[in-house]
This record gives sequence, structure tokens and C-alpha cells, in this order.
Amino acid sequence: MRIIYNKGGSDEVWNVPLHCSLHRVLSLHVLFEIPDPPYFLIGIAAVCGLACGKAFEVSIKRKTKEWSEGRSSQPLSKVYEVRLFVPYLGICVCSWVFVGSALTTFAVTWAIGFAMSTVVVVSSGLLVWFQLKKLLKTLEEGGSKALEI
Repeated sequence: MRIIYNKGGSDEVWNVPLHCSLHRVLSLHVLFEIPDPPYFLIGIAAVCGLACGKAFEVSIKRKTKEWSEGRSSQPLSKVYEVRLFVPYLGICVCSWVFVGSALTTFAVTWAIGFAMSTVVVVSSGLLVWFQLKKLLKTLEEGGSKALEI
């Protein structure tokens, strides 16, 4: 079976054995075809990530201020609130897109770049989230003097 692939005006001809399916050939193409660098995605992800980071900063400051002034009946260590989780999720998604897109600029395919990005962002995102919870619990129990370095 012959598959003709048109890329940028030039035709590539692939000779594929008959027992190979088109799906298998195309999945190999996704794994081994190096794309053009997505500079636009890198820029957009960076800007959106900074915006989500600012929203997260404002949310965490507001939460600690409400708690310290006694206006909040909820414990400070309860971080599973929408106002904290949504901006943090936005930071993680933007980081995932940024890292995955940045890896494709170094001659890595989309599949490999975003797979590596998934491992890095999910592991570090979970680590930071649980550290934040632990930090807020320490602040709640001992006040700001408990956080002295």
C-alpha cells in the first residue's frame, strides 16, 4: 500500500505493508513528525498563566485577610474552594501548554512534548497544592510566627 503525504508543497510517498492499518501509520506519523515551533502558543500560555497567577494571588490574600479579621467561619486550611481552585487549575493548564509547546521548539514531537509536560505539571502541581494546604494549616495553628524562617 502506498500513502502519499503532502507537506508544504512536496509529496512524500510511504510504502507501507498491507497488514498495517491507516490508523497505525497515522499514529506513527504523529509520534515521529516534528512540527513547526508553536511560538504563538508559548506566548499566549505565558500571558494567560500570569493572569491566572495574579487571580490566585488576589484570592489567597483575600482568604487570609478574611480569616485573620474573623469574618470567615471556615478554617484557613480548607483550600478546596472554587475561588482558589479555578485560578490554580488555570495556572496548571497554562503551564502544561507552555511547557509542552516549548518542548516542541527543541525538535520534540507534539505527543512526546505534551506527554513529558503532563508528567512534570501534574506532579509539581499536586506537590504545590498539598504544600499550600500544609502551609495554611501551619499558619492557622500557630499564626504568622509559625512561618518564621
